[in-house]
Amino acid sequence: MEVVDTCENAIEAFERVRELDVDLVFLDINMPELSGVDFVRALESPPRIIFTTAHREYAVEGFDLDVVDYVLKPVSLPRLLKAIDKYRRVTLAEPAATARAEAAEPAYFTVRSNRENVKLRIDDIRYIESLSDYTKFHTSGKPVVTKRKISHLEEELAEHGFLRIHRSFLVPVSHVTAYTGDSVSIGEVTLPVSRSYKQAVMTRLEGN
Repeated sequence: MEVVDTCENAIEAFERVRELDVDLVFLDINMPELSGVDFVRALESPPRIIFTTAHREYAVEGFDLDVVDYVLKPVSLPRLLKAIDKYRRVTLAEPAATARAEAAEPAYFTVRSNRENVKLRIDDIRYIESLSDYTKFHTSGKPVVTKRKISHLEEELAEHGFLRIHRSFLVPVSHVTAYTGDSVSIGEVTLPVSRSYKQAVMTRLEGN
């Protein structure tokens, strides 16, 4: 850890935190002009805070501000190290929590339809049908038609597990319930597999 600055009061610290790239502040509570609690509340995006104070009575208020730790004076070295270790564990857990949240967020695909941008949840798309220069999205709700060629959508949706089975059809592999060399079923709907796509379809579905 690198000490980038020390400040005599919260007013001075307020300016320094805004100027410097500060990750963590060891902060007293009972200070002149502005208390440590008010200092944290005044910051738009506060860094991580560890309160170091002689005042037990502010502990609940401190933790309501989502501080890392609340260390009472006199501060012993073991207690200080424990607080620093807690800070490290908190900051290491943040990227993992963000990744989990992003993974849990449903994937969407946006298309232009009837002068509106329609947001389609990927999991709700059962299959896609080509209508010449237009494309029809068959979903778990009402179908959506957009002026897009299916060949363009094939490239964009490949990363979401969509497979071209026919010049007129694009299907999500995860929704396929049955298949043969000539057809693919998605629930009660059966779609043809064209000869030109048969090998790729069989390789993909048998691989899954």
